[in-house]
Amino acid sequence: MTEPAHILIVDDDPNSRRMLQLLFSGAGYRVSTAGSGEEALAYLDLVNPDLILMDLVLPGMSGQEVTARLKADPQRPFIPIILITGQAGPEHKITGLDAGADDFVVKPVEVGELLARARVMLRLQRSQRSLRAEQRKTELLLHLSHHLNASLDLDELLTEFLDELTDAVGAVRASIVLTIEEPPRFYSSTRAVPTIPLDDLLRGGIVGWALRERQPALVRDTREDPRWIAGGAQHLVRSAAAVPIIREERVLGAITLVHHTPGYFTDEHLDLLGSIAAQSAIALENAALFRLTRTQKELLERRNRELERINQVSQHLTELMRPDQLLRLVTHLVQHTFGYPLVTALLHEGEDLVVRAVAGSIDLASGIGVRVPAGRGIVGWAAARREPVNVPDVRRDERFFPTISPSRTRSELAVPIMTAREVFGVLAVMSPTEAAFDANDIRLLGTLAGQLGIALDNARLFEAEKRRVRQLDQVNNLSVALTAQLDVADTMRIAAEAIAAIFGIERCAVVLAGEARLPEEADTRPSFAVAARAVAGAVRLREPALIPAVTAEERLVALRPMLDAAGIDALALAPLLAGNRNAGMIVIDASGQHDAFGYGELALLETIASLIGQVVENTRLYQQVEDERRTLNAVLDGAADPILLVGPDDRLLLANRAAGERLALDAAAGQPLSALAQHGALAAALHRSNGADRHTAPPEITLPAGETFSVSVAPVRGADGKLLGRVAVLQNITAIKELERREQERIRSIFQRYVSPEVVEQVLAGGFAFGEPVERDVVVVFTDLRDYTALTEGLAPQVLVERVLNRYFTVVTEVLHRYEGTVDKFMGDGMLGVFGTPIAHADDPARSLLAAVDIQRAFAALRAQWQAELGFSIGMGVGVACGRAVVGNIGSARRLDYTVIGDVVNTANRLCGVARAGQVIVSYHVVESLDPRWTPPWPLRPLDRVLLKGKTEPHQIYEVAYASASGSG
Repeated sequence: MTEPAHILIVDDDPNSRRMLQLLFSGAGYRVSTAGSGEEALAYLDLVNPDLILMDLVLPGMSGQEVTARLKADPQRPFIPIILITGQAGPEHKITGLDAGADDFVVKPVEVGELLARARVMLRLQRSQRSLRAEQRKTELLLHLSHHLNASLDLDELLTEFLDELTDAVGAVRASIVLTIEEPPRFYSSTRAVPTIPLDDLLRGGIVGWALRERQPALVRDTREDPRWIAGGAQHLVRSAAAVPIIREERVLGAITLVHHTPGYFTDEHLDLLGSIAAQSAIALENAALFRLTRTQKELLERRNRELERINQVSQHLTELMRPDQLLRLVTHLVQHTFGYPLVTALLHEGEDLVVRAVAGSIDLASGIGVRVPAGRGIVGWAAARREPVNVPDVRRDERFFPTISPSRTRSELAVPIMTAREVFGVLAVMSPTEAAFDANDIRLLGTLAGQLGIALDNARLFEAEKRRVRQLDQVNNLSVALTAQLDVADTMRIAAEAIAAIFGIERCAVVLAGEARLPEEADTRPSFAVAARAVAGAVRLREPALIPAVTAEERLVALRPMLDAAGIDALALAPLLAGNRNAGMIVIDASGQHDAFGYGELALLETIASLIGQVVENTRLYQQVEDERRTLNAVLDGAADPILLVGPDDRLLLANRAAGERLALDAAAGQPLSALAQHGALAAALHRSNGADRHTAPPEITLPAGETFSVSVAPVRGADGKLLGRVAVLQNITAIKELERREQERIRSIFQRYVSPEVVEQVLAGGFAFGEPVERDVVVVFTDLRDYTALTEGLAPQVLVERVLNRYFTVVTEVLHRYEGTVDKFMGDGMLGVFGTPIAHADDPARSLLAAVDIQRAFAALRAQWQAELGFSIGMGVGVACGRAVVGNIGSARRLDYTVIGDVVNTANRLCGVARAGQVIVSYHVVESLDPRWTPPWPLRPLDRVLLKGKTEPHQIYEVAYASASGSG
């Protein structure tokens, strides 16, 4: 609700004051009065009214003087003044206006006019004060903006800024919460720390509300608004305002003002705070970025100094030295370079940790060798969990285990020395000061421990590699020695001696097929040879294995007395594998030395076993090859067919006795194929077969003597797939070829009765099986003469056969053969033709229609001859159907006919019966089978459905509408 305007009436006449007071109070204004100019000035020192009505003539100080003094004060807000006088002269009006009056009214006063003039002056007052407020706001914003941009130091910037803001708006306190940092930070003009936790303020206070809602918040009375959280001195606050600071949709924080007076802050304050927040957003963001940049710069500088020190230590870690030397060097470097009071390095020995190096300001030589049981102490905790452990006060940590100078240790940091595969030990630093180590020390020690782990791993690998090089040299010598041996006994003796030397053991056996080959010094202990044979027979392996305690191995339970007698309590075993065959086993007595057979030693043992296994397999294969060679020579010499071996360079490498006798060949000298002049066809066949597909038919050659041979050639390839040569076998097929020729002549003579000579040759050349009944899709063409009965009665039988039927069948056969159709049979005055057998074509339906039309056209010319010669008009109908049928030789053992059996034959016959003379009737099956891309040269006209004999449903038929001269018979 808007507060009514305040009007001050200054008049020495009580009646006039009373009248004006009643007038303006009745109009809704708040009215105050004064009886003199001095009283008015005293009142105006305390209160600034919105309008002054003042009599010009007053006792003492006149209204003109009061007006002049009020207008001359630059600190006083604008107050419009209306002078009231009973003197109407223009000089009085001019004098009053010159003094600064804003209006002049002459008595007697007209009430309506006075109220109107007052309203005008009040509007002017509000406009002036609004303009002044905007001016003050602009000045304040400029002043604050100057401070905001004067520094990039966030603490200095916000301290001065909040002081200026508090003074400018008359607040008790101004504060800012910045959320662009983590955690959020609080700044106040009073420099006080908030008594309420900042997290609570952000969750439930007016600041949190403004941040979440992203809009200003005004609390006129904190005791009536739940958004205000009271605590400590906060209960004195009665009015508050908060505005979020937003920069490009990102909330940076919030500004809050508080006052002890209820309703002190208004919407104007919120507008002012909103403008200040908008201007401060950029400055705050820049200051935060500057602070972040400076912090990062300091961090980078510190990290750079640390890295320089780490690099100094790392340079020494790159040198290859023994682990103990490396640990002593690193502990002294870490203690000297980074100033830690006490540095220790511990390595694993079994499950325990043992102190290997110590560096500090006191004599710590006695600490070397101190053992920490597995999992005990802070170092054991770090090693077991593979992570750093920082204990601020060891006296309050039950994990503490005293090792070096426990009385001077208050805080301890332990970092595991490890790689991705293994934990070597722990690097620990200790200090007599509580909480001496922080996250930076953890990171620093972690880096050094990681590099130390790599250095230890490299040192161990270096020692292992030196030992492995010596062992590989011995393995290489063993390989050379074994390769030079062909005697199995000598080979195994050399292998056993070499294995004993490589692994530094005394007893080793190489067991082959129930035998044990031992080094000479082991011959004095035959009990080990017996035990080795027994172990090889009891244990089956596919890879090397270590049995550290033979008493715990279930597979050796039955052999325990024998092993005890031989003094064996640990074994290292490796199978001798040759492909998928187990050729034997290496048996090593590892008693007291099983720790020496780690992963690398077992891998080396596997290599040696593979080498020995391969030598054994090569010996066996050599013997097998020799046996096979003798067998092959016996087979080749006993073979009746000529056999040739041809090298990859087309040279004859071998010819068996049959080849020498039948072909007069001698390949002992390795003559090339081009030298076989007397057998040019054979040389060409062998040359063509080079790399030929084994599934292709073998070539055939006919020698000058008239004999025909089938040449079968098979490639011979090595294990790598490389061609080594070809084996050619020549089989005499002269008799077989003669039988084939006779069979083809027989088939040709039979088949020519059904199909054209071209089809006969295609069938014979393609190797089709002719006559075997098979089921396939076919198209049947059926022709039949019309009025054949009347014809037989009117013509002599000789004339009927020679001049009618033979000429009719000849014409039909020629047309069918032209389209590669097959004549199935002649039936009285009808003929049955088939498409789709023995050779099928994709366009058989189209061929059948073309053939049917050409049959009718050829028959039309024949019919004209009969009319002229015999005086008879003979007609013919044609029916065409397609479907599934059985095709082949049908009949008994004494009589067979190549024919078609199936419902499609009956359908074609029925359709032929429907056809009139000169007409071709086609089943809808044929029409549907036509290729959609083929356009018939004549229309296929659908006719009414007909019920064919033997069918239950009407059949859709078509007529081939070709141009013809139809006849009836």
